[in-house]
Parts: sequence; structure tokens; C-alpha cells
Amino acid sequence: MLERLAIVLVITSMAGAAAILMMAPLVNGLFLLLRDIFGILFLPFSFLFGMAGQTEHARVMGNVVGGMGMELLSHPLRTLAAAIASAASAVLFVVALSAAGRIVMAASLAAGLLAFWLAGTATGMILLPGLIIEILYLLRPARPRGAMPGE
Repeated sequence: MLERLAIVLVITSMAGAAAILMMAPLVNGLFLLLRDIFGILFLPFSFLFGMAGQTEHARVMGNVVGGMGMELLSHPLRTLAAAIASAASAVLFVVALSAAGRIVMAASLAAGLLAFWLAGTATGMILLPGLIIEILYLLRPARPRGAMPGE
């Protein structure tokens, strides 16, 4: 029962972080699209204000349009690597529980820590419950099924 709960928590934690990491480029792409649309919508008004001799609006409109989408991901490959490491950590954890053992569990923890480092602390906090469970299972491995507590 506890093993199933651990599997669910690790998979939920790692999958949640991977989903957040993959959602960021989509949202930033939407912001870039909106920036381009607003730039096109401001163009006729900029032209009309320019014909009237008023140019102070151009700076304000440039700040509005130019400021959109500036919070882009500076390292998309790093984000992708963090999402892959997070997913690999969950898969390795499940494999390590079945029959593979401590080496695969250590690899699972290493992949989770790599994902934590690549994703940063904000997204890494989502990985924290899964990492704690992986550490606990690495320190005290699960007993094989059918084994008695005294063995």
C-alpha cells in the first residue's frame, strides 16, 4: 500500500514539474503572438498621430508593445533537458521498485536532482516530494514482495 502511494507521489511530482516546464514555451509563444498582433493594431494609430505631428505617443506605444514577451525562456534546451530528466526520474523510480535495485534508484535520484538543478528552485519545489521519497527509498530500500519483516 505504501509502495503504491510512493509511486503515485513520485509520478505526480515529476509529471507536474515536466508539465509546467513544457507549458512555459507555449505561454511565451502566445505572448509573442499577442505582441505581434498589438504591434499591427497600433500601426494605423501611430501613422495617424505621426501625420498630425504628435510623436510622444510613439514612445509609450513602443513601451507597451516592446515590453510584451520579454520574460521569454532564455534557455529552451535547458528547460527541455529538465523535463526529460524529470520524466526519466519517474520511470527509473518505478523500474527500481520492481527488480532493478539500488543502482537504478540512485540513477533515479540523480535524474531528479538534475531536473531540480536545471529547472531552478521555483519549479524544483514541485519536484521536492518526489525527491524526498526517492531519497528515503534509496536509504531504506523496499523489501521484496513475499519477504518476511525479520528476513
